[in-house]
Amino acid sequence: MVVLRMTSDQQGLEESKTCNLLVGDRVQVGNHRATVKYVGPVPPTKGLWLGLDWDDPSRGKHDGQYAGTKYFEARYSTSGSLVRLEKVEVGQTICDAIKERYGGTGQVMSAEQLEEIRRALNTPFLEMVGLERSGDDSDTFRKLAVVGVAEYRVSCAGGPNELVQVCPIIKELDLARNLISNWKVVSDIAQQLPYLRLLDLSENRLSFDEDTIDCCKASFKKLLVLILSKVEYTWQDIICCARMWPQLEKLQISYNNITSLSKPPPNLFVNLKLLNIEGNNIKYWTEVEKLGYLPRLECLNASNLGLTQILVSEDTLFPALKYILLSNNYINNWESISELGKLPSLEELKFRQNPVLEGVSRETARQFLIARMPSLKVLNLQEIEAEERRGAEIDYLKCYARDWIKSGKNADDRSAFLRQHPIYPVLVNRYGEIDIGELGEDKVMCLKSRLICVNLVRGNSKLTKKVPDTMLVSTLESLALTRLVREHTRSYQPNLVLVSAQEPSLRIPLSDNMKSLSYYSVADGDVILVE
Repeated sequence: MVVLRMTSDQQGLEESKTCNLLVGDRVQVGNHRATVKYVGPVPPTKGLWLGLDWDDPSRGKHDGQYAGTKYFEARYSTSGSLVRLEKVEVGQTICDAIKERYGGTGQVMSAEQLEEIRRALNTPFLEMVGLERSGDDSDTFRKLAVVGVAEYRVSCAGGPNELVQVCPIIKELDLARNLISNWKVVSDIAQQLPYLRLLDLSENRLSFDEDTIDCCKASFKKLLVLILSKVEYTWQDIICCARMWPQLEKLQISYNNITSLSKPPPNLFVNLKLLNIEGNNIKYWTEVEKLGYLPRLECLNASNLGLTQILVSEDTLFPALKYILLSNNYINNWESISELGKLPSLEELKFRQNPVLEGVSRETARQFLIARMPSLKVLNLQEIEAEERRGAEIDYLKCYARDWIKSGKNADDRSAFLRQHPIYPVLVNRYGEIDIGELGEDKVMCLKSRLICVNLVRGNSKLTKKVPDTMLVSTLESLALTRLVREHTRSYQPNLVLVSAQEPSLRIPLSDNMKSLSYYSVADGDVILVE
């Protein structure tokens, strides 16, 4: 047992308190949380020190080695620190956290404090509504069905059956960003809550082993929704723990350490309808497809994974998937959108902030997405009306009519066209062939006829991009920032300078970012310097 001595400026508090911190426990300093990795001396100083591995790897100073001595092993080279005991805050029971959050003496204003406020405001009859409280808050606690104690330093369940006596009907419980160190503690809490259906454990560091998983199964047998964002789990960790959640319908595991996936065993996730894997560094659709065997999965959030393309290998995958979110990826080809049309039940798509959309107006991009996915009913949260679909499909037919007719002269050309536009013959059957004679340039402004190829250059980096000549200079600046200037301050504003392909000696600053590229006569093959 370690005796923690109070510093001199903590007069009025108890002179000492016991601290049973062990390696693996969780502590907090200010708003930062850490795992205890060492408890002991650090010569030549006196007293005890804690070796902490911070959740935020930039918060520390080293990897556990200090002054040539290795005290512990930190996760990262800068996530370790040695701190004094008196600097840290330790955890509390969930019941104490609930009382702190929803009641207790800490939230009740004394008569003296109320009188001071009345005098200061010169309002002798001031009444503080909502701060009056009867001497017993137990009735209030017993009525709580939704409890949020995120960031309340919860580390344990407390005494046997203490929680169920205080809050017996909790259905939804938010324990995010607390000091819980393992699944046994979570189990001790959950087993007292027979009505618990939703549990948020985000940003905790939860250790487990086979024995823990086996003994905790009964605690979560009715849990339907589980949120485990930023807990530093791999997919294998999720699979191991999933045996504890037999009835789970919704699982959020965003921003973890998941880089690869595997086909879930047939006895796991049999009821799963929603899965959020956003923000994991997965990169490849072949990994995402391994989730396609989940029989009841209806919604998949695959945003911000680093995906560059989609290629659906089997049209039997994702049999129940109705809604997929793919924003903030690196998808750079329209063929990937056509691939999504192979998913048998897909009706809704959220697709924003992908390179394939750059240089295309929002209206045109929406038309292309609708035309390439005939079963789509909702796009980017907006319902697709029948008239909108008809217009999008006809415009798509017009846009590629010349290429379609030209490709008919050669089998290889036709095959290449169909790989890029697999939906085109379906639309031809639906609406008929487009008469080329009706496609006068003055009547139909096809997207392709307005595209120009520009070369963005910054130092040794170059980006060649087809963009509409109606694009604003400000939009081109944003494109340069995201693709060529990866590291910059928020106030940084690139200067764009046009170098004509026809007259290389001519340099024209694109000084007005609200003007279009056509205003500056930017032509096909021109170079735009990013300075």
